[in-house]
Amino acid sequence: MKGLKKFFSLALVTVLIFSLAAGAWAAPKGWGQSGQARGHAERNIEQEHERNMNEGATVEEKEQNQNKEKEQEMNEQEKEPEQEKNRLKKQEKKKSVTEHVYKGVENALQHVKNPVARAALQAILEGRSVAQAVYEAKQCLKDWNDQNEIVIVAGELKEALEEDVSADSLTRAQGYKHLGEMFIKAGKMEDARSLLEQALRNNPGDDEIYSALNKVFAKVKDNKVKVYIKGNMPMFDVAPVVENGRVLVPLRVLAESLGAAVDYKDNTINIQLNNSTVKLVVGSGNALVDGNPVMLEVPARVVDGRTLVPLRFIGEGLKAKVNYYREGNLVAVE
Repeated sequence: MKGLKKFFSLALVTVLIFSLAAGAWAAPKGWGQSGQARGHAERNIEQEHERNMNEGATVEEKEQNQNKEKEQEMNEQEKEPEQEKNRLKKQEKKKSVTEHVYKGVENALQHVKNPVARAALQAILEGRSVAQAVYEAKQCLKDWNDQNEIVIVAGELKEALEEDVSADSLTRAQGYKHLGEMFIKAGKMEDARSLLEQALRNNPGDDEIYSALNKVFAKVKDNKVKVYIKGNMPMFDVAPVVENGRVLVPLRVLAESLGAAVDYKDNTINIQLNNSTVKLVVGSGNALVDGNPVMLEVPARVVDGRTLVPLRFIGEGLKAKVNYYREGNLVAVE
């Protein structure tokens, strides 16, 4: 009997243990399902929050764009009166310039007797262009011998041309060239040179301007070498020299004025401009142009610490046009 009780007690304990174990094993499964559900819910909340944020940002961007458009529209409206004001100012200035020019022309007419010159001045008063008036005045130079009259007319036309806001660069170049020729006829070489150099700055490729400048330098007997590169006279720290009929100029200034690159190492000079290359050695008569051997009549040399190179050889080697005007000892490089 005691043995039977003991057996039932052990069986009961075993059942209780298994029941507890089964409950323990089942709990994590329920907890995992509950945690997974909570995770889904949290993600849904986050996604909803993100959508709300994006929608809010989109609305805010739209409002900002609308505000910018309104601001731009207001700025444009504010600019319109200012633009109109500037237009009226320009119109008034042009009117003032025109009246000033007319007054100067009328004064000049009181002192000019040459009929062709008077006709040129009268052309401005009749509304024709200043450039046309300058051209007509220049045309009568051959038979116009009163230098004082020429100076008066040229001076008034010069002022009119400078104040003519409608003239483009080529028109100005032509006008300054003709006026320079008028001042040459009047014997005013400094004025002529100044006007011709203004013409060059407006149209550096005009050979007629260089020819007129050549006359100026010849008349004043200026025998120094003058070099113009692309319409400008560069400042050389060592003056150009002439050797065996060849003009030599400082390398660096020449290259910079042409826009060329220079590599100078161990007395070997490499110069490049676009697709053209020139290579020469100081003191040597051998050179290369685009890889082809060339003999130099006058080699590069050093003077006062500066390397001087033959101007025509370098210019033409880099495909530039080089003209020499003997009377005025002038070299033009374009």
